[in-house]
Amino acid sequence: MKLSGKKGTEQSKKKSVGKAKKASEVIKVPGDWLYMTPQEIGVRQIYEAFGEQDGYELEIWEDAGVLEIGMSEGASVDIETAQIHPKDEVTASFAAEHQVKTVFLVTFKPETYEEAKKVMRRIMDKTGGFFCGDTEDFTPMFA
Repeated sequence: MKLSGKKGTEQSKKKSVGKAKKASEVIKVPGDWLYMTPQEIGVRQIYEAFGEQDGYELEIWEDAGVLEIGMSEGASVDIETAQIHPKDEVTASFAAEHQVKTVFLVTFKPETYEEAKKVMRRIMDKTGGFFCGDTEDFTPMFA
């Protein structure tokens, strides 16, 4: 019985190692993103990418450069006009490499990623550009 107990323990360990491996393979979704475009646009152009039939609640504060796109259950994608800090050489280099003229900070709760992807896709389809994580290596990228 001790052998079967040990064997069972080894199998349990193997199973838990396999589960841990799968968890580490999952891409972590950041809550902070960048939306970068090769054209000069403002939050008004992003706002206009949506129609009443899309089912999103939109609030725009154009003077402040802010757009809130309401999704289901009170979640939202918040978009704010941004400038790359002069000392942020990494982001400036990445933006130059991708011919970026306009940058927006984008935030949403990571658990709403699937719905936020639909919002991001809609924006890209209408105004171009791409989204990337506001991370050290700009991943994940959604283009």
